[in-house]
Formats: sequence, C-alpha cells, structure tokens
Amino acid sequence: MLFVFYVDAGRMMTFDMNLALHSVLELKKHMQQECQVPPEKQVLLISGGECLDNKKRVCSYSAGTDTNPIFLFSRKLLESPTPPGPNDDQIIDPELDKRIRDHLDMPIALHTVVKRTQLAQRLHEQDEQLLRNCEKLVHEQHLQQQGWSAVVANLEDLTVEFRRRSETFDMCFSDFMSGREAYYSFLQYFHSDLEVLQRIPVLSVLVELDKQNRRNLEKAKKSAEKEQAEESKTSLDESKTSLEVEKLTVDEPTTNKDVSLFDWISTADDKNTLDQLYEHCTKGLETFNGRAINTLKSEIRACLLETDNNKMKEVKGLGERLFGLENLIVKIKMLVKSQSELAQSFVNNQSRASNTKDPSVLPDLCMSHKQQLQMMGQHHREIVDIRRRIIAAKDELSLNLYHRLRWVMYLEEKIVETDHRLVMYYENLKRLRHHLQVLQQVHLAPVTYLNAVAEVVRRRAFSQSFLLWASEVACHMLTIHNEEMTRRKDFQAQFEGHFLSALFPGMDDLPPSFATQPPSIFDSALPTITQEDIERLKKEVPDLADNLIIPDTSAITNFLLRSVAAMAGTSVRRSIEGNQDVAVEDKPDRTVYEAGLGKYLLKDAPGGSQSSLGTAEEATGGAPIVPPLKDLEKGCESETDTEEFEKVGQSPLELNFDKQLPSPQTATAAGTTTAPRPGPPHHQDAATLTEVGVPPKKPPRCFHRSPADGDQLGHQQPPSEDDFAGEEYYIDESLPSSLSTHNSQHGEYYQRQLDTANTVVALLQDNLQISRSEHEKLKSGLLKMQSLAKEAVGHLKNQLADLKNNMTSDIVIVNEDFFNTGTGFKHKILEYECRTNEIFENFKKEQTAITQELKSREESNLKEISELKEANESLRRQIEDSDKSISELRQGMEEMKEKSEAKIRELEKHLSEKDKEKEKAVKEVSDRFIREHKAEVENIRCRFKLMTMERAPSESSLEKSGDYSSLSSQTTLLAQMAENFELDKEKAVNQALKEEREKWEKVLAARIKDMERHFEEDKDLMLQEVARRVSDEKDRQIDVLRDRERDLILECSKHKSTIQQLTECNVESCETELLEMLNALQSDKDRLEEELQRLKLEMTGSVSVCEGILHED
Repeated sequence: MLFVFYVDAGRMMTFDMNLALHSVLELKKHMQQECQVPPEKQVLLISGGECLDNKKRVCSYSAGTDTNPIFLFSRKLLESPTPPGPNDDQIIDPELDKRIRDHLDMPIALHTVVKRTQLAQRLHEQDEQLLRNCEKLVHEQHLQQQGWSAVVANLEDLTVEFRRRSETFDMCFSDFMSGREAYYSFLQYFHSDLEVLQRIPVLSVLVELDKQNRRNLEKAKKSAEKEQAEESKTSLDESKTSLEVEKLTVDEPTTNKDVSLFDWISTADDKNTLDQLYEHCTKGLETFNGRAINTLKSEIRACLLETDNNKMKEVKGLGERLFGLENLIVKIKMLVKSQSELAQSFVNNQSRASNTKDPSVLPDLCMSHKQQLQMMGQHHREIVDIRRRIIAAKDELSLNLYHRLRWVMYLEEKIVETDHRLVMYYENLKRLRHHLQVLQQVHLAPVTYLNAVAEVVRRRAFSQSFLLWASEVACHMLTIHNEEMTRRKDFQAQFEGHFLSALFPGMDDLPPSFATQPPSIFDSALPTITQEDIERLKKEVPDLADNLIIPDTSAITNFLLRSVAAMAGTSVRRSIEGNQDVAVEDKPDRTVYEAGLGKYLLKDAPGGSQSSLGTAEEATGGAPIVPPLKDLEKGCESETDTEEFEKVGQSPLELNFDKQLPSPQTATAAGTTTAPRPGPPHHQDAATLTEVGVPPKKPPRCFHRSPADGDQLGHQQPPSEDDFAGEEYYIDESLPSSLSTHNSQHGEYYQRQLDTANTVVALLQDNLQISRSEHEKLKSGLLKMQSLAKEAVGHLKNQLADLKNNMTSDIVIVNEDFFNTGTGFKHKILEYECRTNEIFENFKKEQTAITQELKSREESNLKEISELKEANESLRRQIEDSDKSISELRQGMEEMKEKSEAKIRELEKHLSEKDKEKEKAVKEVSDRFIREHKAEVENIRCRFKLMTMERAPSESSLEKSGDYSSLSSQTTLLAQMAENFELDKEKAVNQALKEEREKWEKVLAARIKDMERHFEEDKDLMLQEVARRVSDEKDRQIDVLRDRERDLILECSKHKSTIQQLTECNVESCETELLEMLNALQSDKDRLEEELQRLKLEMTGSVSVCEGILHED
C-alpha cells in the first residue's frame, strides 16, 4: 500500500501500490477523489522538505510507507479564512452506561451472571477499540509534527536558495558598480570610434574569405534541407540553388568595392545596430544605480528577517505534550489490561456457576460481580475521558498548524515574488553587461584589427622561412641517416662472424632516426595579406600606424636562410666530391648565437646535466635533493590501519594495563629457563607463569562497542589493585596441587552450602510471621475504611443534591448568556458587513478618481511626448539637410583648396626660377661692366703711359719746358673720359633699377592676389565654423529634448508604480482589517462554544454520578 498523510486533517490515506509506478500528477488525481482537493491546490512533501514534482514518478522518491509517508497539504483549506473543525468518529456506544446501571439492578440469578458476563466482555471489547483509536490519534499527532518539520525544512531550503541568489546578485551588482565609471569613460568615445571605424577599410582578401565562409554555410544548410525533402523536390531545389549561386557569383564582382570596418560590423548583426546598443547601454547605466536597487535590497532583507522567526517555526511544548500523550496511552493499556482480567474472571465465574449449579453461591457471586462491574464502568469512563483529552489535543494542534501553515504560505509567496523581481533585475543586468562588453570590443576594434593584420604578415613570413629551413634539414638529415645506415650495414656484413668481434661489443647498434621527416604545414589558412596592404592601411589611418609595426624577426629569418644556404652548399660540395669522405665541420652554435637565439640552444649532455643539477640545488636553496637516511627511516615508520583501529578502540584501563606488560624482547630475555607444558590453560603451573613474567590468561577484550553501550563504556571505572590481587589469588587457589587438597576442598564447599540453606530457612520463617501480622493489621484498617466510606457516601449525597440545584440555575444563566452572545454576534456581523461595504465603496471612489487624474496626466504627458518627438524629427531633418549642404560645401572647398595649393606650388616654383635667373643676369651684367671698366681703365693708363713716354723730353732737351700745355690737354681728356664712364655707369644702373622695379611690382601684384585668395579661404573657414556651431547647437537642443522625453517617461512610470502601490496598499490594509475582525469574532465564538461544551459535559458527568449513587441506594 502507498501511504499519504493528510496533515491539515490529521488522517492517513492509503492507495494502491501500482500508483507508485505512475506520475505524481496521477496520484494527485486519485487523491482528489479521496479528499476533494483539486490537484493544483495540493502540495506534496517528503521528510527533509523536498517537494514532489508532477512529472516525476512516485517511486523515484524514498517515501510512501507507514513510518515515512508522503505529506499532503491543501492550499484550498489554507486559503479559506475558517480553520478546519473538530473531527470525531463516533465509536463509543452511548448505551453502555445505561446498560451498566440496568445490569446492576438485576436480581440474583444465574441469568444475571450470564448477562453481566456478556456486558463485561462488551466493555472489554469497547475499551480495546478505544485503545486502538487513541494510539492512532497519538500516532497521527506524531505524523503532524513530522509534516510540520518537513514544511520548516522546505522553507529553510527555499530561504537558503533565495539568500544564495541575493548574494550572487549583490556580488554581480557590486562588480557592475565598481566598473560603472569605466563604462562611462569608453562610452564617451563612441562617436569618435565610429568615425575611426568608417575610415578603416576591410581588406579585399578578408572580404572574399568572409563571403566564401557564408557561401559554405548556406550550402550546408541547403544540403541539409535537400536530404530531408523528397527526391522530386530535391532536383528542383538543386537547380534553384545552382542558379542562386551563379547569380551570387555574377553579382559579387559588380558589388565588390571597398568596405569599411563599420559597414562590416553593421552587416554582421542586422537586428541590433550600434546606435541602439549605445542608447540601451546609456539608459541601462542610468537605470541601474544605487537608488533603484536599494528598494529591492530592503524587500530582500525584510523577507530574510521574517524567515528567521523562530517563534513561528518551533511549536513550543509540542514534545512535552506528545510525551504526556504517550503516558496516557500507557495508562489506558493498564486499564484495558485490568478490564481484560476482570472480564476473564466474569467468564470463569460463570463457567464455575453453570457447572456447579449451586444456588447458594449466587448471592456472593452476584455481589462480587456487581462490584467488579462498577469497577469496569469506572475504568471505561476513565478511558473515554482520556480519549476526549487526546482528541482535544489533536484539534488544538491542527488549529495551531493551520495558522502556522498560513504564515508559511504567505511568506513563501512573498519570497517567490521577490525572487522573480530579483531574477528579472539579474537578467537585465547580465544583458546590459553583455552589451557593454560588445561596445567595449567596438572601442578596441580598430587597434585589434590592425594588430591582427600585422600579426598575420609576421606569421606568414615566419612560417615560410621556417618550413623552408625544416624541409632542408629533413632532407639533409635523411641523407646523412641513410648513408650512416648503409655504411654500418656494409661494415657489419664484413665484421659479423669474425672472432675479433668479441673484442668490440656494441658494434650492432644503429643510429635513431632524428629529424628525417619534414613538419606538417601550418599557417596555411591565414589570409594572404602583404606589405602593400599594411602600407595602404598606414596611409588610410596614419594616426594608428603605430599598431601596424611588425616586430623585427630578421635575426630568426636570417638564421633560417643562412642555415638553408649552408646546407645547400654542403650538398653541392658532397655532389662534387662524389664518394670521397669529407669531414664536414658544422658549427651550429656560432650560427645560432649570431642569429640571436643562443638562449634556445641545448648544451651538451654533461654540461646540461650539471647545470640542471645546479639549478635544482639553487631552487631548493642549496639543500641536497636526496633526503638524509634518518628522515627516510622516520618516514618509513607507519602504523597499519589495524593498529590505528586498535589504538582508538582501547579504553584508558586497557592502555594502563598494557603498559604493565613486558615487551616481547624482555619476555624472551626473561623467559630462558622453561617453556610452558602442553595442555589446557588451567593446568599450567602458577610458578611457571610467575617466572616467565606473563600474566594469567584471560578472555580477550572486545574493542567493538554498540551504540547502546557507548555511555556505559564511557563511565567504566578502572579496577583497583585489590581486584587484581584477588583475581590472582583466586587463580592461584583454583590451581590443582594434589588429589588430597582437591577432596578436602569439595567437603568444605558442601558444608558451606548446607549452612547457607539453614540460614535461608530461618529467614523465611521469620518473614512468614511478619507477613501474617501485617495481614491482620491491613484487615483491621480495611474495616475502619469501610465505615469511613459509608459516612463519606452520605455527605456526597447531600452535596450532590446541592450540586443539582446549582447546576439547574447555572444552565438557565448559561442559556441566557448564550442567547445574548448570539444576538450580539449577529449584530457585530451586520455592523462589520456595513462597514466593509462602506470601506469598499469609498476605496472604489478614491481609486476611480486617482486613476482618472493619472490617466489625464498620462494623456497630457503622451501628447507632450508626441509633440517633442515631432519637433525632434523636424530638427533631425533640418540637421540632415544642413549636414548634406555642409558636406557638399566641404567637398567643394576641398577641391578648390587642392587646386589653389597646386597653383601656389607652381607659382612658387616659377618665382624661385625667376629669382635665380634675375640673380644670375644681374651678376653677369655687373661682372661684364666691371670687366669692361677695368679693361678701359687699363687701356687708358697704358695709352697715357705711352703718350707720356713718347712726348717726354730728356733733362738736357730744350723741349722740356714747352710741353706743359700738351700735358694739360691730356688731363682734360682723361677727365672727359672718366665723366663719360660715370655717365654710362649711371645709365646702366638706372636701367637695372628699372628692370628690378618692374619685376618686384609684378611680384607685389601676385602677392596681393594671394592675400585676396587667403582672405577668401579664411572667409570659407569662418562660414564652416558658423555652420558647425549651428549644428552643435541643434545637437544640444536634440539632447535636451531627449532628456526631457526620458524624464517624462520616467515620471509616467513613477505614476504607474504609485497607482499600483496605492491600490495594493489599500487592498492589503482592507484585507488585513477584515481578517483581524473575522479572527477576533471567530475566537470569541470558539471560546463561547468551548465554555458551553464544558458546562454540558460537567452537567452530564454530575448527573450520571448522581444517578449512579441513587441506584446504589
């Protein structure tokens, strides 16, 4: 059978065991027929607090037996405001008391004996049934206690899970708040990052690889769809897909143009654009602040604080009550046992009377039967009273558990609701952090992309040179290995079998194959990015050119290429020299050190081992690696598991006793004289045992303890030295010495037994005399008590009459009070209903007014939001138009700027050429004039000298005095010539000045034109600055409008939340007031009903006692 305990009602239900193989939902459907609780309102728990899942099988849970049943709780009963009423199965025969009274008044006859015997058996059967019922009630209360423990365990498990989730959320939120400023910092560069991404082109090689991967994915999907479709449709699909692929291959070259990194990122995810992510992240950062989470944390703390209410978790006094109920069960068992003995005596007396058929025995027999029947009736009433107390205890426990289960249900619903909100916040926070990580990757995308491009170029260069070097090494090593193998085999073929081979051991060894196979090709899937692509990217993004720097790996590459060249030269020399043996001297160390890779070289074996040992010693701080011999010996000493177990199991007594035992070495050293003789242990000589030093043999100690004997073992006292001495003495005395001593000991033993028997007989005789005297005393005491009892019966009759009178008056008063309380209760209920109706009407009116006001506010806010959105859209369109015009103006200005810069460069070049020509021409003219002037002056001087020499007379000549006139004419001629030269010079200078003036005037005009052009450019720049300021102002206004829109949305949400909170608070307050009033009224009603029931029971009990006394009279 499958046992299910209904905790709310406190009763056990049994079902067919085959339901254990079905699901829990099927079991709930069968339980609905038994307890009228729908499956959705049933809660099933097992011991430990685990809740049963509807989809699992019942047999998957270790529960369902009579000692460990499945606990059923009804949410339908807990949701109702009225607690369950008392349940009492009527198993008591109400006619028994009347029958007892009737049988007591029957005449003295054999028929009376038979009737009384049958009544006694009936009472016995009824009492046994009551005993079973009481045991069942007490067992059900024990199960209710277990069910409540399961509920508390379930609540604690839920609390632990809720606390763990809240701690996880706190950790996640604290991590988020610690990095909130960092998120804000990189979100500020979002627009600049987009501009950088738009400037970075995606290389055509990467675009082609991406397209190829997408084609492969599409082909794989279509092939999977083809396999699932029918054969007729597959042919059509293949033709369609081939056409689509051809179209794609035809259309792709036409659309093959430069794609920026921004475009590639945007096409990767069509659903979420970067702007949407940016807006979501900014809103999320504003939403997730300390103020928004503090309310949730306060609710979590309130829930956890309510779960720590030990007053509600622990049912105080329940253990003591159950212990008292167990004592009552023991008392009932004793009463039932006495009832069975009395019933058996009735049967025996009846059989004896029917067998003897002596009428003289009947008076005494009827009198004794009457007394016994009165005693059985009294016992029966005690049993009924105990059962009533047990039922009342169960009803009280059920009511207590009802209120506690309602508290648990409310608390768990509150925890679940708070947990849902916590999970919602946690998921939103996870989504926000994921989006922030995406934006952070976008922020790092330019640098990462350029680093990846540089890394691809570096890896391709390294892999090419490395594979070339490795293939050459493999070929070279394979040739060397094959040659060495052939040489050794040839020599071994000649040397094998010769008698001198004994002198040369190890000649059959062969060299291992090392580096004879080239390595597998790697880096073959890398895209073919070249240095030209890197140069192009440097031109496109010169501000990020530092990330395109390839690390200098020329040393490694040169080393690999030199090694390849060296191996190639060695192979050429080997091919030239033929079969001659050439001693090739390889120096790899020098080559490696030249390449800068000396740290990666492996040293020779001895040196390497020494260095490794040295480093090992240094790593251990100079200590030797091998531990000393003492430590090894100490580490080898260990005890087995058996020795440990025996040491743990020994008591202090045994340990102290074992210390007194000699060791095996001392025992062997001491016991060198004699060995024990063969035979049983009790025939050994005590002297021999004493000489050897071994104590007498005793039974071995048991080191195992049962759980029940643990306390007894813990309280053992060690024996004293006298006990040991006495034991040794007893052993020494019990050892046989000779046959005579043995017989004398037997005689003494029998004599001692005879003496003890005599003493026992004397003691028994004395006790018999004492018991006889006590019997006489008791008989006299009983007679006295009989007289006193008769007097007490008279007094009781008088008191009973007074009690009857008082009870009648009390009944009248109680009935009047009950009627008054009932009318007052009805008036209270009517007042309560009127008050609740008024409260609900007022609440509805206030709620409608508040909702209308909030709706009007919301409509006005929505209108304002729509107007702001329209204004935002118009401003956005204006900004887009202005952006387009500004972009066109910028483009035109860029073109004009490029043209003007080209013209300026040409004019500057022409001007510099003209300046050089002018300087050259001026220099040539000045040089020519100077040369001509010098030549003319020299010519004039020469002519003057000749003229003076021709016309100069001697000192004795008579013409000397007459030539002074010609000399003056010559001086005038020279002056004229000099004047003519100065005039020519002045003319030449003026001509040169005129030419220079004209030339510089032209230069001045050109510069004036340049200044006018620069002025125009400055004017254009100012216009651009003004346009930029206008656009910034528009952006600022748009941001202000967005902020206002966001504030309005937040205000609307706040209004909605306040509406919801107001409605919830009002409803909860009304419900709590109504529940409190109902509970108070229900408690008053229960109290009055309990008082009325108590008075009725007292009246019935007193009336029955009075009637019994009257019948006795």
